[in-house]
Amino acid sequence: MKKLMVVGMLIASVFGVGASADIINCSFTEPFYTTTYSMVQQSLTVKDIEGNVSVIPNVSFQIMGPAHFELWDADRNVLQVLMLNYSGSDGMSDNIYPYDVKSSGKVYNPGANGGIGGCTSNFLLIPPNPEPGN
Repeated sequence: MKKLMVVGMLIASVFGVGASADIINCSFTEPFYTTTYSMVQQSLTVKDIEGNVSVIPNVSFQIMGPAHFELWDADRNVLQVLMLNYSGSDGMSDNIYPYDVKSSGKVYNPGANGGIGGCTSNFLLIPPNPEPGN
């Protein structure tokens, strides 16, 4: 019972109490692409550096444990693994993202490494970088 309460509190803190939707935006480098997951539409939108867009429908958000989430396609294949550890990186900028993400080849560049990146959500944004010397 304690585990259920802890998971419930974690969900409320991550997605906001009473929130009905969430958007998770992820950035990847080498290969360069972005993904946007919509809980309302249950879809994962993938956009590459050239502006090509593809949409993966019927994507579900799975809570695997405290601070560990996965996006699954309709066949229960893992598309992305997200860890809420406040150490995500897109590999190029100095930004530290709330989520660390690993994307499968099913999302981008099938048959190859899908990429490692960083994500924000509409409830957890990138904190501003401190001024030099502060």
